[in-house]
This record gives sequence, C-alpha cells and structure tokens, in this order.
Amino acid sequence: MSELASEVVAPASESAPWGGPGWGPTVPPVTEESLHDGRALHDLLAELRSRQSHPDEGLIARAFELARRAHSEQRRKSGEPYLIHPVRVAHGIAQLGLDSPSVAAGLLHDAVEDSELTVFELTEQFGREVAAIVDGVTKLGKVPYLSKATQQAESFRKMLLAMSRDIRVLIVKLLDRLDNMRTLEHMAADKQERISRETMQIYAPLANRLGLEGVRRELQDLSFRYLEPVSFAAVRKDIEGVLLRHPGQPEASLSALRKAFDGSEAPRPGRAELGQDRDESMRWPAASGRAEVRATLRTPYRVHRRREANGRTLELSDIVTFQVITRDRGACYAALGLLHSHFQPIPGRFRDYIALPRPNHYRGLHTSLVGRDGNRLEIQIRSQSMDDVARRGIAAAWKDGRHPGGEAEHLAWLRGLMDWQDDVRDPAEFIEAVKADLFADEIYVFTPGGDVHTFPKGATPIDFSFAIHTDVGMHCSGARVNGQAVPLRYHLRQGDTVEIITNPNHGPRAEWMSMCVTSRAKAKIRQHLRHQERQHLREVGRSLVEQVLRGRGLEIDAYERSGAVAERADELGLPRDSRDTDGVYAAIGAGQVEAEALVRLLVARDAPAEPTSSEGSLVTRLIRRVTRFGAGEGKGTALGADPAAPTEITRDKVTAPGGGRALIELAPCCSPVPGDSLVGVFEAGRGITAHVEGCPEIVEQISGRRVFLKWEPELELERPVTIEVRTANMVGLLAEMSRAFSKNDVNIKQANCRALPDGDRAINTFQATVSSLQQLEALMATLKAIDGVLGVERVFSPGSSRYGRS
Repeated sequence: MSELASEVVAPASESAPWGGPGWGPTVPPVTEESLHDGRALHDLLAELRSRQSHPDEGLIARAFELARRAHSEQRRKSGEPYLIHPVRVAHGIAQLGLDSPSVAAGLLHDAVEDSELTVFELTEQFGREVAAIVDGVTKLGKVPYLSKATQQAESFRKMLLAMSRDIRVLIVKLLDRLDNMRTLEHMAADKQERISRETMQIYAPLANRLGLEGVRRELQDLSFRYLEPVSFAAVRKDIEGVLLRHPGQPEASLSALRKAFDGSEAPRPGRAELGQDRDESMRWPAASGRAEVRATLRTPYRVHRRREANGRTLELSDIVTFQVITRDRGACYAALGLLHSHFQPIPGRFRDYIALPRPNHYRGLHTSLVGRDGNRLEIQIRSQSMDDVARRGIAAAWKDGRHPGGEAEHLAWLRGLMDWQDDVRDPAEFIEAVKADLFADEIYVFTPGGDVHTFPKGATPIDFSFAIHTDVGMHCSGARVNGQAVPLRYHLRQGDTVEIITNPNHGPRAEWMSMCVTSRAKAKIRQHLRHQERQHLREVGRSLVEQVLRGRGLEIDAYERSGAVAERADELGLPRDSRDTDGVYAAIGAGQVEAEALVRLLVARDAPAEPTSSEGSLVTRLIRRVTRFGAGEGKGTALGADPAAPTEITRDKVTAPGGGRALIELAPCCSPVPGDSLVGVFEAGRGITAHVEGCPEIVEQISGRRVFLKWEPELELERPVTIEVRTANMVGLLAEMSRAFSKNDVNIKQANCRALPDGDRAINTFQATVSSLQQLEALMATLKAIDGVLGVERVFSPGSSRYGRS
C-alpha cells in the first residue's frame, strides 16, 4: 500500500480520526496524571518556547493554576477532568503561533462561565487583554425571558462584537469548538447532531474566513461524520478504494514534478517542433532558489462535495493534490511556466489568487495538468510566506508570538458583518444572515476606478451599490456593467466592471429584497422599508385623528405643539418604545388604538363628557366604524352624509414621492379620478383605500370602516379608466371614436372591438388615461354624440380589488 494511502486507511489519532497533512493542530496527550505531576504545564511551556523567543511563562503558569482551581470539581461527559479541555485548547493556540495572552485566555476561556470567577477578577489578576478575550468567548448569561434560539443568537452577536475588536476571541473559540468536536462521541445523539450542524453552518465557515485551513477541514469532517454517518463511511471506503487501485501513482506523480525542478525531467513532447527544446526558460533557474514539492490528501468531506458537484466517479485527482512551494512571488510565476512546459495544462483550470487574493488573504496559483500516465494533477503554487498564510491563516500575522494589532480591520467580511448586524434585531434572521454571508461562493468585480470588491455568486448591482456606500444603495436607479446598461436584477459575473447610476428621488423598493443576496444590502433595505411602513402608519393615524378633531371643530396642531398626544401614550397602554407622538399615530394607523379613544383623552379637560347614549353622536358612530369599534356588532346602520371635515386627497397623499407607500391608495378596481364621489375604507395596518362611490367591490364592504374623503380643488392626476362603447356595426365608426379621444386630448392605451353574434351591433372597450372627471365626462359626451353610438359607460373591474366580496 502507498504511503499516502496508509495515511487515509490508518487514523491519525483516536481523538482526530481523520487527521492528515495540514489538518487541525495535533495536541500531545493530556492525562489526569500529567495534570497532577506538572508534565501538562511543562509540555505547554515547551510548545510556547518553540514558537516564541520570549514567552511570558509566569503568565501561563498563573493562568494554569487558576484554571485548575476553577475546574477542580468538574468532569467532562467522558469522565476525564475538565481541565484537560482548556489545556488542549491552549496547546492548539500555541501551535498556531499566537502570543502568551492568547494562550492564557485559552486556559481560562471556560473559567467565568463554569465557576464563580468574574471578568472583573480576571482583569485584576491578568490584565484587560486576557480578560477581554475570555469575556468575548463566554456565552451570554442565562436570561429567563430569552428563548434558547434567542440566547444562542445573542451569544453569537456578543462574540461577533468582541472579535471585531480583537480577532483572537474568534481563534480561541474555534480551537475550543475543535476540541469539543473531537470528543463529541460522549454526547447524546440529539446533541451530537445539533452541535455538528452549528459547527458546519457557523464555525467551519468562520475558520475558512480566517484562513485556518487545518481547523476548517477537521471541523467539517467531524461534523460530516455525525450529520451523515452513512455517507461519511461510504466516502472513506471510496477514497481507500481509489488509492488502492492506483498503487504508487501519487508517489510517481510527485517524483515527476520534483524532477521537473531539479532538471532531470525532459519537457513534454511537442516543444522541440518550435525550436524550444533547449530553451533555458524550461529549466528551473538557480536564482529562484529551491522549490519544495509535496502531496496532500483532500478530506472526506471535501471529496464528498466534489463528487456531488461533478456527479461522476471519483478520480485520483479528486483525492490527491500537489503543492509547489517557492522562495517568493516571482518564483511562483516561474514555476507555473516551468510546469506548463513539462506537462500539458488543462484549459480553463488556471486561477491566479496572487493577483486576486481570496477574502481570507489566501494567495497562490492553481492549475491542472495532465501527468505522464494520463491522470489529472491538481497543482497549487505558493511562496513560503503564502504557504504560511495558507496553513495558519490570520495567525501568520503573529511574528515571534507578538500580537500585531488591528488585523481585523483588513478582513472585509468582518467589517461587513459589523456594518449591518445592528440593523437586524430578530435572532433567527440574524443567524440566517450570518450563515448566508459565510457560506457564499464568491466572485470578484471592479469599480470604474479599478478597485476590487468581492460578492457572493448571484449578487446584483443592488448589492454592489450598498457595498460602495449606503447612500449610493438608497438612491440606486440603474447600473452599467462593462459600459452597457443592465437591469438591477442582473447577476454580476467574474471580472465585471460595475458603475451605479443614482437618482435622489429614487429609493429602495420591496421587490429589491428578492433581487439582492448580501446581508448588508438586505438589512439596509429592510430597515428602510420598516421605517417607510412606520411613516405610512403614522400618516394614516394622524389623518384619522385629524378628521375626528375637525369634526369637533378642533385643530390637531395645537395638541401636537403642547405635547398632549405623546402624554396620552401611557393611558392608551402603548409599549415604551411607542410613547411619543409618532408612536401614538403609528399605533392608530396599525389599528392597535382607536382614533376616537385618543381624541376623548385629548379633549377631556376642555370639553363636556361624551354622550352616554348607546347611539352617541354621528361623528362618534362614524369613527367607531373606522377604527373597528364594535367589530362584532354586525353590519351597523347606514352612514348618511359626509361629516364636516373629510380628509383631503392631494397629489402627495396618493403618489408618495421617493417611492414610499402612499397615505391613500386609489383602488385599482374602480380607478378613481379627481372629481369622483369617493368612499374611503380603512384597513388596520394597511391604511386608507379610496373607491368610487358605487364601486361594486365596496358596496358590501363599507360597514364598520368608512373614511370620508374629498379631492383637493383643481387637482389633476393621470388615472387609467375603462370605457365601454356600444355601437352599430358600421364602417368608419372606429375612426370617428378615435377622433373623439384625440379631440379631448385623451390617449388610448388599449382598444378591444368585437361584433356581437347578431352582426348588427358591436362592443368597443377602450383603456385610456384621463386627468379629471371633467375630462372623462367631456370625452363620454363626445362619444355619445357620434352617429351610430348606442351607449357609453364607464366600466369598473369587479374582483380586482384586494377587498374580496363577502
């Protein structure tokens, strides 16, 4: 069996059954005996000395002793002393090359949560740096009114805030989770599944974002083992089978690659025809230094994902990859040229992550070659510094154990999370948004100035606009991609150059939520829509209160200036965050409070008591119907004439400048035009809809929720109308009717003309736009005057309204 195959068939260790080259940190055994005889602390300090020139051994010894006291009476599910867990976590942190405070925090990361120790005491004993890391890792304390899901989300939000200040918080948490996953077999099955799913969906992607490749791989594999045990076992068996079917082949490919760099491997056939067989560019230049070539195995989970994506039988290239490590960046490109001269490159398989690094700062050149035996070789070329980042990720920034500081500022994804997380209050929504951001495959696009931005696949110009600046997103009206105008729902592609067109009169629309994919854009749009909805409800509520007050001969402005409206919030039973004037009006617009209830409180000091009869005043009965007072009383009595102060319809109230919701909606079923007699209907949470009096959709809906409306004098609005003209079936009549529309300056949008079965008559239906009832009536009069016209009627559209017939 080959050396590589034995690494797969034989588990690396009992605690990490699928360890391998470059996988998670390998921790020396920690036993109960080693904790008592001092070997555990000795081994930890030895690890630190191998990574740092001047570790703070006193700090580590004090942290070890405090952790021993804090966990002295605790044992894990496996029965081993709890202290073994933080010691293993601290070992993993030391192996990544982090500083002494990070290792001390690893030893103490559970001390606050599992003992009487406080963060304040930690600060006094170890300083603010260690205490802040421990506090960031510690879960939110149990709060009785929070559900388990909310508790989890808020604990994660707390960690997110802490890691934005110090990324070591997340590194400690990831090593903590890795050790817990390695011992997950001691937990109940339901907990195994829950913890593994959380690890796969949250912590493994976070490790990837930090470039902690070994940690990510092992977290994924361990989660895969518990989430899909059957698939896990099948993949292990398939990997073993592929390696056993190709004995010695990975080693042969590795040898061929090494020979290309030491000069003993000839260039691939075909180059001699070009006169290049003696070209020195085909030999590895001594000035480029030594190139290391190695082979590694993909993890079972990654192999499983590749097989699912490709839908084909596993090949050796799905399992084994080769790395070429050079001295510097220039040597990487030289190595690429050398390999392409010795082996046939596979078209479309080259990726330059040096020019365009991944968001986790990974850099390298990826290519695929055809080996001497015809098998595909997956090659990754990196410099020594790039390889260090590939293995240790952001931890590679630590030099000799010294914390560089400010490294989180270079993580664009973390800045993005912090930018929108305050806008998302719902715990489930917050967790789902984080998952979406962490899991997404990414593309690179450019600004016109050449700046690179990274987005999830499926991103649109809307996502791009919010990434540039919130104000750009809020006023985005169009986009040009590679110089061509595109719709806002266009899916950006790799390498696109995007230019956003803005308009100060444009704002986000509800349909944008389905067109964007980034959590930042969604959060900003959702926040805007909620604010817009609140403003809409406020305007509706204020309009209703104003109508009631005017019916009593009172003006609303005086009560607002005196603060009387806000003062009545408590008496109305509104929540604490709605106890201002806008909050009161929004509650009335949403149907949570009756407009008349507020008015009664406002005028109680200045007016006689309300009528005590069961009928009350006419205005009282009208407003009770508007605000659903007495909703269970049946149809109610006829409403009679308009009250003294109907709400006036203006252009702004029905058109909503800026793209928001209009205060008053003109019903699509009857399409009111200025001048029509109106019937208004109030629906809690949605506002006021205006219908033409006599509209068939409103006849049976009026009881209990009428609002009296009137048009602003001289108002003109372009409104669609439908006119049905019954005529004799005569030649030239359609032309006459068309001239009638032109004469009245009315534009025909659509016409449908058909003869009736008797052949003598025809029905002509016109859809047009008019600006007022006066213009509509003039048009209808002109049509009636045409010889051969038998009747003209304005047609409503029953069934199109959202108020269905009861």
